[in-house]
Amino acid sequence: MDENSITADDWKKAKERFDTVRSQYQELEGVPGVNTTFALRAVFDPLAIRYNSGERTKELYNEMLSVE
Repeated sequence: MDENSITADDWKKAKERFDTVRSQYQELEGVPGVNTTFALRAVFDPLAIRYNSGERTKELYNEMLSVE
């Protein structure tokens, strides 16, 4: 799949999945013995910034879909 073949619907689904996984990490903040700060700051925040700034590259798409 190249950048031009990623549809608006594909991006919508990727963003929804990304937001779901991100919110699961956010819900764990403050739980004793669980440290989600690194994942949120080092992985999720930079991807969200790239997406929100309008980037729509195959690389970003794949990275958003690969978060767990």
